[in-house]
This record gives sequence, C-alpha cells and structure tokens, in this order.
Amino acid sequence: MEQNRNFNMITFPNITGFRKNKRDYSLDNIRFFLIFIMVFAHFLEVCTPFKDRWLIYKFIYTFHIPVFIFLFGYNIKYSPKRILYRWCIPYVLFQTLYLIFAQVILNKNVSFQYTTPYWILWYMLVCIFYQLLLPLYDIKNKRKEIFVVLCVAILSLLIGFEDSIGYYMSLSRFFVFQPWFVLGYYCKKNNILEALSGCNKKRFIAVFISIIVILLSVKLLLSEHIPNALLYGSCSYTKSKADLWMRGAVFLISLSWVIFLFVGLKPYINKKIAYITKTGQNTWPIFLLHGFVVKSIPIYYPELLDSPLKVLLISCVILFLMGNKIVNKAVHYISFSWMEKFSRED
Repeated sequence: MEQNRNFNMITFPNITGFRKNKRDYSLDNIRFFLIFIMVFAHFLEVCTPFKDRWLIYKFIYTFHIPVFIFLFGYNIKYSPKRILYRWCIPYVLFQTLYLIFAQVILNKNVSFQYTTPYWILWYMLVCIFYQLLLPLYDIKNKRKEIFVVLCVAILSLLIGFEDSIGYYMSLSRFFVFQPWFVLGYYCKKNNILEALSGCNKKRFIAVFISIIVILLSVKLLLSEHIPNALLYGSCSYTKSKADLWMRGAVFLISLSWVIFLFVGLKPYINKKIAYITKTGQNTWPIFLLHGFVVKSIPIYYPELLDSPLKVLLISCVILFLMGNKIVNKAVHYISFSWMEKFSRED
C-alpha cells in the first residue's frame, strides 16, 4: 500500500499498479475492519477463556487472511525496488527483533534464522514471493487468466495432501492463499468489481448468495470440528487433522466474504469515516508492532484480558496508539524504507 507516501500495511504497503485518481476510501475502511478483527483474534488466542471464544475466533479466521491477501493483490504493482526496501529489508529486521524479543522477554529458546518466519511475519515472506511472481501472472489473455486462477485454486486444495510442506519458507501458506492474491490482481486489472457493482441484478444475486453462505458458516463451525491449523493454511491435512472438503468449504466461505465486502459493501463506504479511514491508511505499524503487545500482556498484565469486553477495548487501544501517521513514519524509518528515496526510480 503506497498511499500518500505512507508506509502502510497489509495490503502492505498499498502499492497500486494502476493510475492514481481520487483516493478510494472504501479500501481504507475495509482495511480498518480487517486489521481490527486480526488484532482482536490474536488477543482471543491468549485471553481468559469465555463462552464461544473459539467460535468467534474461528469465524474470523475463515475469511480474514484470504480477504487481506485479496486486497493486497488488488493493490499490487510490480516493483523490484519496493520489494527490496518495503518488504525484504523490513522482513529481515522484524524477524530479528521478534526473535530477540522471544528470547529476552518471553524466555524462549530460539534460533536466529530467516527461513521460518516468526508467527505473524509469515505474511511478509509470502507476499514477497507473490510479488516476485507477478510478471508470470501478468498475462493479456483473459482465458489464460481464468486458467491461472483455476490452477492455483486447485493447487491450494491439493497441496494439503503433501506432508513435507509446512512452516519452512511459509510454503504451505504460500500455496493455500495464492488464489486470493491472483484473484485480487485480476479483479483490479479487469475492473471486475466495478462491473459487478454496476449491474444491480448480478450484484444482488452475488451478495445474497454470499450472505447465505456466511450465515451457514456459523452452523458449519458449530457442527464440525474445523482445526485451527486448517484455517491457518500452515500444514497438511494429515497434520492438521482435516480434509479436502473442509478446506473447500472454508474456501467458499472466504469467497463469500470477498463478494460481500467488495461487491456488496464497498460502493456504500467510499467516504471518510472519522478515525476509521485514517487508521485504515496506517495499518502497517499495527501489523508489525501489535505482536509484541499480544505476547507480552498475558505474561505481565493478564488481568487486562480476563473478560471479552477488556479484550475488545484493548484491541481498540492498540489501533488508536499504533494506527496513526506518527507511528507509521517511525516504523517506515526504523525499517530502513527511507533508503528507497535515494535509489534510482523504476
């Protein structure tokens, strides 16, 4: 996400490969929603147990990662310079910081390596790979684009049968979530969302079906044991104790959320919303820094997480403190991204 020259996040940084016109505030507002539920879900992992905690957690995980990666693909532009300065260097830096943090603050025995990302940093490594492959995705024939989407979707389902692929280089997640990146990229390239939004009948049918699937997903989560590892996309079906049909169901749920947010909701929220829009423009530091807080609070201040209301409030506080321009610029310079301005333009 490169917006107003800020170093934003997860669509991280907002790198738009298309001509810049009026800012699309709807993407900022959707981004705010996604970063909030991500932070909230991470606190749910470590808070005091309460009724339906895991139901809420798994409900969030059925869609928030795919939608984030879809949004990243929707905003992407191929730029080797940006890949280096805004992704590779920050990845090495924060991998180092998180490993030091785990060893010194969390008293964990860790080895300093850069091939297995620490916790949330898998997203950065996967997005680096997606960007490097972008020239291969950038084809002109629409039929070939459909073929690419189908191939990566099938591969994301079949990769679960391979036990040797897991956390190393985030390979399992790379394959599992690849369809969402490709789909987002092609949707922007071909103005698919605008076409659906402009046709009221098609839009109504698509959004109606997506809402039904989202509602049914709650029933699925209540009646079926959907393992967390399956939702993370981190390991094989055997290791996660899941199967192809479970991943297929989660895939449909994620697709329904993409349709609901980008076809159903997006046309109505393309405006500035106090606090929400600005925070949505500064999600990069929230993503990178909130992990230190999530891991520290259960050790030093567990009483802050002993009720659902406190979990909700502390999630809001994290977004307020970290999702602003001041912290954004600080992280930008700490990450050495400032060096980008001294390199040759693409």
